[in-house]
Amino acid sequence: MRSQSARLSTRILVLAVLVTGLGPGTAPAQTRPAGQQVVGVAFGGGSARGIAHIGVIQWFEEHRIPIDLVAGTSMGGLVGGSFATGMSAVELRTMIETTDWDAMFGASSFGFKNLRRKRDARSYPSRLEFGLKGGIVAPTALNDGQQVDLLLARIAAPYYGLESFDDLPTPFRCIAVDLVAAERVVIGSGSLAQAMRATMSLPGVFPPIETENRVLVDGGAMDNVPADVVRNMGATVVIAVDVGLKPEDIDYSLFSLMGRTVDAMMRASTRVALAGADHTIKVDVEGFGSLDWRRSGELIQRGYDAAARLEAELLPLALDPDAYRAWQERRAGRKRPPLPPVQFLATSGMTNLDAAIARKVLTGHVGSPPDLAALQRDLSALSGLDRYQGITWQMVGPPGKEGLLIRARQKTYAPPFVMLGVNLDNTTSSDFRFQLAARYLGFDMIGAGSELRIDAGIGSDPSLGATLYRPIGSSGLFTRGYTGVRQRTFDLIADEVVVAQYRERRALVGGEFGVNLGGIAEVAGGVDIGRLSADVRAGDPGLPSLSGAESVAHIVYERDGQDSPVVPSKGWRLLAQARQFLTTPEIADVARTNKGLTQAEATVSSFWSVGRRSRVFVVAAAGTSFDDKPLPTEQFSLGRPFHLDAFAIGEHRGDHVLLGTIGYMRQIGRLPDFLGGPVFLGGWLQNGSVWESDTDADFNSQVGAGLVLDTLIGPVLVGTGVGLDGGWRTFMGVGRIF
Repeated sequence: MRSQSARLSTRILVLAVLVTGLGPGTAPAQTRPAGQQVVGVAFGGGSARGIAHIGVIQWFEEHRIPIDLVAGTSMGGLVGGSFATGMSAVELRTMIETTDWDAMFGASSFGFKNLRRKRDARSYPSRLEFGLKGGIVAPTALNDGQQVDLLLARIAAPYYGLESFDDLPTPFRCIAVDLVAAERVVIGSGSLAQAMRATMSLPGVFPPIETENRVLVDGGAMDNVPADVVRNMGATVVIAVDVGLKPEDIDYSLFSLMGRTVDAMMRASTRVALAGADHTIKVDVEGFGSLDWRRSGELIQRGYDAAARLEAELLPLALDPDAYRAWQERRAGRKRPPLPPVQFLATSGMTNLDAAIARKVLTGHVGSPPDLAALQRDLSALSGLDRYQGITWQMVGPPGKEGLLIRARQKTYAPPFVMLGVNLDNTTSSDFRFQLAARYLGFDMIGAGSELRIDAGIGSDPSLGATLYRPIGSSGLFTRGYTGVRQRTFDLIADEVVVAQYRERRALVGGEFGVNLGGIAEVAGGVDIGRLSADVRAGDPGLPSLSGAESVAHIVYERDGQDSPVVPSKGWRLLAQARQFLTTPEIADVARTNKGLTQAEATVSSFWSVGRRSRVFVVAAAGTSFDDKPLPTEQFSLGRPFHLDAFAIGEHRGDHVLLGTIGYMRQIGRLPDFLGGPVFLGGWLQNGSVWESDTDADFNSQVGAGLVLDTLIGPVLVGTGVGLDGGWRTFMGVGRIF
């Protein structure tokens, strides 16, 4: 039985208002002139279950049954449209099996983001993104559809400039629903990639396609198996392929009832459509959910078996070997040749600055036919700007003067953006830190490419701040100014009990000058000037009360080449910084002081994939205060995930730190696509220490184990750390935990 979340993520947001009627009735079956049968196939929608259509096509090919006309809805539109471009069953199977479904439907766009967008995603790891066009507006869908756009652009690439989909190797139509007119739309011309994207635009899952005065979404609610469309195209024999669901017991929860209501609409439209078909291939999809994209082999076999069960009905349509070979040659003769060399670049829908960036990134494609793999990588990197709903491409221009058009779709709800975060972790077994945080992100406030961030947090460590970033032309140089106030509470812990608390408050203003080193790295330096005050909140931490001016000079290098903020499959990240305290509040009769303090530290993590489901990773950290003796609030600490996590947070502090961790993660499952990502179980070995002098460096070895879930609201971690020389702790975290 399908899970409730699967039903929700596939069809829950289709509005009942769409179905004011179930589309035009199917035409009565026509009399077939002898020897002139025209076979048309209608491929039905069914999300991942639509992969079974490939098995049907394979059976037809093996038994020499031609498919002269094709129509499809949703996933049936993708398979049908791909077949219409001239693909065989083998090519369709290869396409499906080599598709990275994690990238297609997950959060893997992180790997394509630039460094500033990656910082946003790490600070606010929720998958939900809100806009501020006309108030706080929810995103149009759970997935931006970028990787789907690129897949469809690659499939349709040779067929630019078509006057009609009748000019494809196999004539094709696909079905969408226009939300403006609340009516079914049969698409048979225009951009083939955009047509397939429209029929796959499941509301709430992928954004709709806006064209002219229409807003197009998945056509399943009104015509899930478009047998009538195939008939109207001229088919004398109509074969419908149904990969829909059987009725299930009704779950009376809110979301289940909404999803089942839409299911009922789709089944009703399917019954009407099937009544007009000459033959119906009903695929047994029992046990398959709408998100089982990774079970393609099994689904293809189900489709093959379903066609085989109708052998007696279908074999009369088979051609003799010579006639079938001639049919194949005619179809192959209608295929377009490989793409011609690119003579020029053009952009549409981008800001002037982003258009200039796009032309710079893509200039290497001019003068030769597009390298589709390289082009997809380059456009994925451009999509990392996060300003656009999606960025895709197509060839344009008359023969001999073809160019590459890069087309961006604006987000209807943003910018500006609002990011929300929930952060929770435990300092001891019974004490937790909790924070609600939000970020405002606006673009082009003081010139093209500028960015304004305003952050606020309430809870254990309240804060308020703003940062203004401005690039200097296209040189890669930038300036960044910032101001803010924040409060931090330091717990002193003994035997899993908080024995004292020390509270620190800072207000500062600062500025940096830096340079972007490619899209995923930068180096920046500057000075912070502000005021620091600190006092004892509870117990006796042995720390002074203080208040006064503080200024710090710093330089920071950051590189983030990882492809996920949770458990990456590849890439390394390095954060290295040095700082010099220029002024600090005066403290009398205290051996430790931040006056003149110089510190340097670096943290690096790297991940490698071992097979499809396994990850090996290392984490290393080092830091020193040189010969200075900072206050405990500025000392290095251990006691967080992968950093000697058998210790409580902040339980061990020192003037110097050295740490190394090596671990292994194994994917043991997934949350439903669009609602989350992989679930990992892992273990790691840690060794490290913080110390004040070389004589008291005490290196500890610990093992840790935990469960990591990549959820819609961010990562969730539950684990335990055990010291090899004694001591252990159970820890958990939600949100900003890595």
